[in-house]
Amino acid sequence: MKKLSVIIVAVIGLLSFAAEKYIVVKFKEEQINYHWQNLQTIKQVVSQSDLPHRQVVFIIQSVDSLQKDIQSTAVIDSTSKK
Repeated sequence: MKKLSVIIVAVIGLLSFAAEKYIVVKFKEEQINYHWQNLQTIKQVVSQSDLPHRQVVFIIQSVDSLQKDIQSTAVIDSTSKK
């Protein structure tokens, strides 16, 4: 009984660290294209602003990271319902 309890606790502990959670957000193609263009525009506006260089770099890197993640995980799903 004691051995079984230890095994159960160990399994639960291992599973709690191993489980990754994913969030799926669905956009219509037109919507994602619109937001993508807005992100591009934000990068251009920030790079031409009077903000300190470090802030500009941070903002542009953040937008680039977001765009990279969107691009790497985007999937076209024509079977999806509204």
